Parts: sequence; C-alpha cells; structure tokens
Amino acid sequence: SELKPSTTENRYLSGKGRTLEDYRNLKGIDWQGLLFEEPLTQIYNLSVRGGNPQTKYSISGNIFEGQGIVIETGSKRYQGRATIDHEVSKFLKVGANVNKSFTEAYGTSASAGAGSGSTSYLFYNGWGYRPVTGDDAFDLISEDVDEENITAFELRVNPIKTAQNDYRRYYTNTLTSVIFADFNFTKDLKLRVSGNFNERTQTNDVFYNSKTTRGSPKNLSNIRGINGATGTTDYFTWSNENVLTYSKTFNKTHKLNAIGGFSSQKSKREATGVAVQNLPNEELGMSGFDEGEPYAATATSANYTLTSFFGRLHYNLNSKYTIEGTFRADGSSKFAAGNKWGYFPSGSIAWNLKAEPWMTNFRLLSTTKLRASYGVTGNNRVREFDYLPGIDFPNIASYSFNNSTPTKAAIPGLGNEDLTWERTHQLDIGLDLGLFKDKVNLTVDYYNKSTKDLLLFADVPLYTGYSRIYQNIGELNNRGLELSLTTNNIKTKTFSWSSNANISFNRNKIVSLVDNQTSLFTTLPFETQYNNSPLYIARVGESAAKFYGYIFDGVYQYEDFNDLGGGNYLLKPSVATNGNERTVIQPGDIKYRDLNGDGVVDSYDQTIIGNGMPLHVGGLSNNFQYKNFGLNVFFQWSYGNDIMNANRLVLEGNGLQRTDLNQYASYVDRWSPENQTNRNYRAGGQGPLGRYSSRTIEDGSYLRLKTLSFSYAVPAKVVKKIRMSKLALTMAAQNLVTWSDYSGWDPEVSVRNSVLTPGFDYSAYPQARTLVFGLNASF
Repeated sequence: SELKPSTTENRYLSGKGRTLEDYRNLKGIDWQGLLFEEPLTQIYNLSVRGGNPQTKYSISGNIFEGQGIVIETGSKRYQGRATIDHEVSKFLKVGANVNKSFTEAYGTSASAGAGSGSTSYLFYNGWGYRPVTGDDAFDLISEDVDEENITAFELRVNPIKTAQNDYRRYYTNTLTSVIFADFNFTKDLKLRVSGNFNERTQTNDVFYNSKTTRGSPKNLSNIRGINGATGTTDYFTWSNENVLTYSKTFNKTHKLNAIGGFSSQKSKREATGVAVQNLPNEELGMSGFDEGEPYAATATSANYTLTSFFGRLHYNLNSKYTIEGTFRADGSSKFAAGNKWGYFPSGSIAWNLKAEPWMTNFRLLSTTKLRASYGVTGNNRVREFDYLPGIDFPNIASYSFNNSTPTKAAIPGLGNEDLTWERTHQLDIGLDLGLFKDKVNLTVDYYNKSTKDLLLFADVPLYTGYSRIYQNIGELNNRGLELSLTTNNIKTKTFSWSSNANISFNRNKIVSLVDNQTSLFTTLPFETQYNNSPLYIARVGESAAKFYGYIFDGVYQYEDFNDLGGGNYLLKPSVATNGNERTVIQPGDIKYRDLNGDGVVDSYDQTIIGNGMPLHVGGLSNNFQYKNFGLNVFFQWSYGNDIMNANRLVLEGNGLQRTDLNQYASYVDRWSPENQTNRNYRAGGQGPLGRYSSRTIEDGSYLRLKTLSFSYAVPAKVVKKIRMSKLALTMAAQNLVTWSDYSGWDPEVSVRNSVLTPGFDYSAYPQARTLVFGLNASF
C-alpha cells in the first residue's frame, strides 16, 4: 500500500458530507468487550494408593484445561506421578518416584517484549482502534486492517483478527525422576543415598500470516513478508546426594541430631532456533517453514557443575534450649579456580520460656518462645555460554530464543575474571506467643538481610564488543517486620470460627554500587520515544527503585502568555518552558515544574515522583464451620505503593502523536478554550515526547476480596451407603471485589517486575474473576 494523505476532515466530516451531530448518537464498536469472553476451565485429579506393610505405591494424574479471558488464549497441563517404597529388610529401604508433565500456553501476547513497539500489544490495538468510521460501507469488524490508517509508523490491524491469527505456542515437557536407598545401620545412625535426573524441553513457536501486523503485506515496515520462528531449549540435570544422620537422646534430657553429607550436580543446557521469512504458502503454517528463507539461526550450549559438602548439628536441652549450627561449602564451575568455592555458615538459638519453672505463674501464656538466627547463603546465578562454530545470535524482532543476551561469565582484560559468589547475610529474631491455651497465637519476626557482590549485568565500554557483562556489583539491604495472628474465636460441638491475619513491612536500601557510583538509572523500553528515558532511580542510602521524572504542574493557561492578537500567543518570560521553545508553546500545552528555577524545564528538573514499593502488605482470613458446611473468606491488601500507568501516556492525550488513535473516555475532559481545565492538556499539547511525569503516577493501594469458598461434606452415613469413604462438594470464587483508586484494570500489576523496576503497567493481562465448582470423592 501507499501512504494515503488523509485528514480527519476528509474521513469523517466534509469529505463524507457529515457533521459532528451525525456522530453524537452513533454507537461505536466495543473492541474491549469483543476481546474478552467468559471461558470454561476444567480440572481433574485422580490418585490411587495401595500396597502392603513392605511395599507401598501411589499413582496420580492431573489434567488442567483452561481458556483465557481473552479470546484465543489459554493453557493446558497434563501431569502424572508414580511412587513406590519397598522395605527390603529392617536395615534397607528403597524407593523411586517419577513425575512427568506437559504444559502448553497459547494465544497472542497481551504485553509484548520490551521495546517491541505498540503493534505488538494486544490491548493497545483494542483500545486504540477507532470505534466508528465516516463510511457506512466500511465494516470495521469484518475488515482485516484499517485501510485509512496505514502509515510508515504502524499498521492498524483489527484487534479481533490479531487475536485470532497471531500464532504463539509455548510448550514445556518435563521429566523428573528420583531413586533412593535408606540404610539403617542402627536405630540412631542412618544413611540416605539418592540420585536425581531432571529433563526439561521448552519450545517456543510463532507464526505471522498476512492477517497479522508483523506478517501483513500492507505493513510498510514489514521486510519479512509471511514469517515465523521456532526455538527449542533442552535442560538436563543429574545429581547425587548422600546424607548421614545421627540422632540420639541422652538421659531423656539431651537430644542430639547431626547430619553430614556431600552432593554433586551437573547441568547441561542446549538451545537451537531458526527464523524464516517470505513463506510462499501461509496456509501451511509452521509446517511450511522449509519453503521459506532462513534469515537467522542460533545454537548455544552450556555446562556447569556444582559440588557441595554440608553439615548440621542440632542440640536440644530438656525441650527448653535449642542450639543449631550448619555449614556448607559449595564449589561452582561458573567461577574461576580461585573463586570456585564459597563457604556459608549459619547458626540459630531458641529459648522456650514456657518450660521455665518461674513461668508457671503466667497462666495466660500457653506458649512463649524466643528465636534468633544468623546465616550466610550464596548464589552463582551467572549464565555461561559456549558458542558453536558458524552460528550467530539473532535479533528477531521481539522474539527471543534465550532469556539473556550472549555473554561470557568472564571476559579477559575487562577486570571481571575474578567473579565470585553473591552472598546474602541475614539476621532473624522471632517471638512466638500463645495465649489462653493457644486460642490466640502471635508470631513476630524481624529480619535484616544484606546481599553483597550482587551478580548483575553491568555496562562496559563499546570497544569490548559487548554491551553488558556480569560483574559483582555493590550491596543491597532489606529489613522488615512480619506479624501473624491466629485466633480460635468460637468452638462448640457444631460450630467453629477461626481467624488469621498477617502484615509485612519491608524496606530496601542501596548500600553501595559499583566504582563509587552514587545513583543508578534504569530505563524501561516499551515505546521508541521512551527507550532512552530513565524511569527509575536507585540512590545509595535510598530505596532500590523509585520512580524518576518530571512533576506535572497542570496546563498552560491564557494568563501565562502575552496575547499578540489574531489568535497568536507568546509565553511570558517569567513563565518556565516545558522543554519546547517559547514560540511553540501554546495555551493548553502540558506544563512541568521548574525545580531549579532557570526558566527551562529540562533533565536537570527531574526528581523522584513515586515509590513502587508498598509500605505494607497483608491478608485476613476467616474460617467458619457449621456441622458439615464450611466457609472461608480471605482478603488481601497492599498499601503505599505507586504505579506508573503507562497506558495513559499513550491513550490519554496521544503522547505518541499517532494518527487517529482512539483515546480513553477520560480525555474528554481536556483543555480547550471552552474547558480551561488543568487535568488534561489540549489535543496536540503533549510537549516534548518521551517524558515521564507524575501525571501518570497513581496510588496502587488496594483491598481485595481474594477468595470466597464454600464446602459441604456429605454425611458419612450417606456416603457409606453408596460405597464411598468421602464425598465433598466445593465452590470457590476468586477476585470478587477490589477496592482501589487506581484507574487501570488491576492494581496488583507489574509487567516488567524486578527489584529495580516494580509497578509498571502497560497492556497487562488482567486477573480473571473466577468461579470454581468442585467434587472430591474417595473410594
């Protein structure tokens, strides 16, 4: 297709012989409504157990088939498990279990990969696709594309056709098997030897036919024609563990438990993939790949080994004092020889105060225990890749075969040959209280966790040929308080009511970064205009992820300008610009706060505009039981966190300046000479593109009725008559009601979630409100 010079006037008004009044009562197409459905999910579980005193076995299976709430999306899971335990003699017991599962997820992606562009986002297409036309003969629902909106920047494809034709399949095939042998040398000394094998194959398939954005010949930026890609990754893990346990009680007061052992593990990873273009027979789908032109291929392999020695000593004196110490030594092939081994000690103590004689007078207290622990753990999460000759790593649009970019764990000459274990030091202090014969139980836990030498990607000079490599970077501290309260409120012969409440407070802080850095900026590409704009900042001494940008200061009003006459205005010298030239800025344009007072809003005026981490999260559950009837009501909440609603950047003011992009209904309240509001800027008044501001930062606090479940157990005398041992009926509803001021679909959202990038919402797949009916039968 060629670019069509077309204006709103031509498409809707004088060019069609119409006026605005012709559209006033015209019903538009509800694309969002057409994208959703009320699907059916089926879950089946079956298990069989049996055996004799020497041999016991079990066989179980699970089937899950669920459609998504978005059309043409869903998932399937088939799982089977078999176990057997056999007592060869009183000195030897052997066993094995095998678990096999297959999963499939399918459907177009609601939220595509970072930086892949708007056309990859299902809900962007649904929200932005125009609901009416100026031509009654043009049927928006049946047409594949919006012919009047073909530009060099994008092709508007019917969102329903996109959902129906985007072919995406994600398969995972997993086999896990374990065999073990228990040797009982004496009643106090035992040895368990086990072997484990895990095999997992993941396959990702995508195919774009002529009715999709990426495969349409009408897409002016499509150089691939009908195209697709397939990639498979195989994971293999073999491990062996040997654990010797000694347990003994001396004089009925001294209890000693000691374990020691060693384990070894080898893991292998192989990945292959190919992408093809200009497929001549799209009706063949992926089976026609051999007729296309391969334009990229990849093949990688990786191996690593892990060896561990460990021991634990547990001592209990008269059920009153407990002391425990553990030690691990782990050796990983991911590090150079000098740093291969990491050593991780830990210890804990507990004091059961209630066992003290002087506590007998405190009758209200039925349980009183103090706990404390301190320990070090390690992480070797470096990915090592060995390259196969003649194979390149492709950059196939937003489709990726691998979870990370190609890199070596260490690159000579860059100073990172000395990579070492990431270490976490954690202190825990706890208190357990039971009151009124444990009718009320309170648990309080405080933790302080510092992670040092974090293994993260770090920027390196371009001359190296790499954009980032693994390095040990800085230190992150997390500390928090967790409270849990359980109460048995009422208990009679026929009725009971119990409650459980929990609340957690967590604060994280950047202790140090790399090379004396004082702050770290993080971009979050989702549209080209924003690819180089930092959205998060992590400062030493502050939280690891705070939103960073400009402070929205309303809209420029007429009093901010000198009236030059003839409808021309010039921004007054005393009023700061928004980054555009004074001659360009007009009444109704977006306005930002000039923090440094230099009269120009630029990068020096960016500041913290929100916090993605909540002040606290929690839950409240109530359980009621009346005879054979049961009821559970569970609420959850989050308080004090902010969300960047990036949907509003695009669809509440057209921040991308796209032609004829439908907007949210909230944009009706935009600035105009007749409506001089400060809520939304005028049409075309976006100011400089690619700026984040507090305008789209929203409070993400919420209270949600997460689960409401009801059960009924058929009386035993009835069950017995139909030759069953148990029969119960259940009904559960999830995500029934959410109370929140957040304007998006779901405040429990973050499509790019990580420690450095929380609380980002753009075209996120919403949580479903579900109703589940169940039947539980035992024979």
